Amino acid sequence: MPRYGALNDTYVASWFEREEPGGPMWALNLMKYRAVADYGDGRTSTLTGVEADDVYAPHEQLKAVGARIILIAPVVHQLLGDDTEWDRIAIAQYPYRAAIAEMTMREDFQESHVHKDAGMEFTIVMATFPAEDDPIPPQASGADSDQLLLLQVVADASYPDLAEAIESTRIGRFWVEDRFLGDHRTFAEARFDLISPATAQELAAGGTTHDEANYVVIANPLLDDVARSLTDPTRVLF
Repeated sequence: MPRYGALNDTYVASWFEREEPGGPMWALNLMKYRAVADYGDGRTSTLTGVEADDVYAPHEQLKAVGARIILIAPVVHQLLGDDTEWDRIAIAQYPYRAAIAEMTMREDFQESHVHKDAGMEFTIVMATFPAEDDPIPPQASGADSDQLLLLQVVADASYPDLAEAIESTRIGRFWVEDRFLGDHRTFAEARFDLISPATAQELAAGGTTHDEANYVVIANPLLDDVARSLTDPTRVLF
């Protein structure tokens, strides 16, 4: 069992009870790193938590199960949330739910996972799917411009949408089926928008508002294929 979050055994078990595998699935990761990597085997390391997670980087293991990473974005501002200050957000797109379990059983994954376990202090990973009847979003990417990413993760889908009050470009809206790693909390929706640096600064000037149920962060996308991954939700794009 990982040290950085509790596995939702009941939800994961439900994947194998379905008549259809269901997919693709967009696994949204909220990540908090240790200041210094802590290896459970007692080895001495000078790596930061982020550096240890970068060593982990399971690109080949993901590809082996038909999955890929579509978003990597360090957090630059946290506008809403509890005492956990997120360092990075990411999305891995899997062809179906249980593909993530298949990946974790691979020997090469287990060998590299020691680095993630050393670097990660806490993470919430949730299974998300595109909101039904939403139009295909503009094929914009924050990684191709100076735009930043506004992410809202809300516990109730009726929670006010911050993007409606600012100049923004919606690149994806996903409903959250459940979390498969994290804590006791559940979420309903994840919203992704591109905003300008100027808009980001205006929002950040208001500081951080404490909220135990919802998160709003601004991140700098190093890789952003969120909108592109929605052009054909029946397949994973490489």
